[in-house]
Amino acid sequence: MKNILFFLLILGSSVYQSKAQVKENYKAQIAYKIVETSPRYKQLTKGLYERIVKNGGTSYGIMLESSPNPKTDLSETYSKNYHFNLHESYADRMPIIARFVFDPQKQQLYEEDVANDKLIAIAFDKKLLPLFNRK
Repeated sequence: MKNILFFLLILGSSVYQSKAQVKENYKAQIAYKIVETSPRYKQLTKGLYERIVKNGGTSYGIMLESSPNPKTDLSETYSKNYHFNLHESYADRMPIIARFVFDPQKQQLYEEDVANDKLIAIAFDKKLLPLFNRK
């Protein structure tokens, strides 16, 4: 019985922390949506899950690598911009298939052309900008 109560206490605590985290990283959440609404992201992910599973993988995902607030955004490092990677997930690796950068000062989303070391401006849902700028 004590073990069950302890488990429920830990579970409740983690749920509370995750809800608290939602408020702290509001801008990062909107930045994720900015990437996910881009036609380029949609093009890259259309049918991607099925291809990955067919090749022995499990899924794909988008990860925030760096941001202006790495502690609250749960990113690895500091950057003035929001840097994301789109990756495939396999048991032994996570290959990155695209990189995206949202510049909050220029209010622009870019796809990173790693081979040529440049950023290419891409379209996204501009209706998300007032939400991003709200806080």
